[in-house]
Amino acid sequence: MTEDTPRVPRRGWLATLMFLLAITAYFAAQTGLRVALGGALETDEAEMMVMTPGLRLGYGPQLPLYNWVQWGVFELFGRSLFALSLVKNGLLWLSYLFVFLGLRLWVPAGAAVFGALALFFVPDIAWEAERATTHSNMLLATSGLTLAAFLWALRGGALAAWLLLGLAMGLGGLAKYNYWLVPAGLALSALTVVQMRAQLVRWRALLAPLVALAMLAAPYNWMVQNPDLAFASLHKLQLNEAPAGVSPEGLTLMAQGAGLLLALPLIVAGLLFWLGRRKPVPVPRPGVAALLVRAALILALLVGAGVYTADIGHITPRWLLPVAFLFVPGLFVWLHRRIGPRAVGRSYLAVALLAVLVMGGLTYDRFKPGARRDVDFTPLPGALAEVAPLPDVPVVAEFYTAGNLKRLEPDWSVSPYLPFVAPGLGGQTALFLLRDDVPSSLEVGMRLAGWPAGAGPEVRDEGVIRLPSARSQETLPIRWLLVETPVPDGLE
Repeated sequence: MTEDTPRVPRRGWLATLMFLLAITAYFAAQTGLRVALGGALETDEAEMMVMTPGLRLGYGPQLPLYNWVQWGVFELFGRSLFALSLVKNGLLWLSYLFVFLGLRLWVPAGAAVFGALALFFVPDIAWEAERATTHSNMLLATSGLTLAAFLWALRGGALAAWLLLGLAMGLGGLAKYNYWLVPAGLALSALTVVQMRAQLVRWRALLAPLVALAMLAAPYNWMVQNPDLAFASLHKLQLNEAPAGVSPEGLTLMAQGAGLLLALPLIVAGLLFWLGRRKPVPVPRPGVAALLVRAALILALLVGAGVYTADIGHITPRWLLPVAFLFVPGLFVWLHRRIGPRAVGRSYLAVALLAVLVMGGLTYDRFKPGARRDVDFTPLPGALAEVAPLPDVPVVAEFYTAGNLKRLEPDWSVSPYLPFVAPGLGGQTALFLLRDDVPSSLEVGMRLAGWPAGAGPEVRDEGVIRLPSARSQETLPIRWLLVETPVPDGLE
């Protein structure tokens, strides 16, 4: 019996049940913990407070799917911390579930559980996805759905599987830009596996991209029509106009990012193999483990080539999540056949211990001195009302401040530093807020908000408000400027 042949162990149903109960209990506990800890919103959470005005084709530099889902949950439960935490943890729950379902089509339930839970060893999934991120969580969920649909399509080529894959690609294409690495890597890898290639080159496979294109036509057209807003974060890549050198900085950062994502999974896999190695069942042909590991390696090469060619000077580990998302389950499915039951059990104990450490770490992160969540924003609305006739005057602030202010005063006009602000506020008196050095100056902030350099705003008044922390002596300085904004060129 080979790795790519489904098997039904006597206790497969028990492994499936325990897996479902474990991930459900954990993410329910994380939802409750975030609500119980309370405090200020993190930056990505705060972003949702000001970037969910309703259902729109686009909102800004991020793709809109997360905003749509968050808006819908806000409509059901109100603009609350519970609604924010529910979406975040619900997407993570779906991520693990979809990976398990996809793997289960090809391997026994125990191996599928082993491969899916291995994602918890990726720091950006176990920690950062709980602490801060939003759109990356949608990337994980849509990547998981894509993987499940792709493996279903390769398993038997059912029409419904290709349609589901098209739906998954459409949703993923609305989740995050680096999502496209996932279907690209899977398709290229499948071409290298003989029994999978036959399914991929059928005419029926064209249904998936056709469904995705139909779903993406309107939102991507909005991006084309609003490039300044849709691609406002392109500067993060730090593209250089000069030809690439022998070793551009981006490649070094890429290697460091991959190391941060994969170091712990590789260490755990190495220890399990060393402690629990046994003679594996022979595999005459490669299966799902080979597909996923090859896909990750192909993507790493493609991303590296892109970074080198474009001389990209800034890479964060989060952008490489698709590589880790494919590699880690593939590695652990491969490992499952080569270690004994005791080593597998030890890995589950490690996951449980890590889960406890994550929850404890998040609790500490909430209360540590200088923590963003510990900042008390409740004095801010009153202090601002003393310097400007609010709510009549619009407020412009970076996401962290804007979202926490909007949470307290949902009826105020609060906007982030994005290019849609200038056309809407040009010529009005507005209150600009600067947190520490974000943005570094009023001039920089106004350029981010859509005004041209040298627009010449008239500052009527300015000052600083220091926000206290709930459990420490730390304060957060918020600089405010009451400004007569100029009318952008073309709008006079």
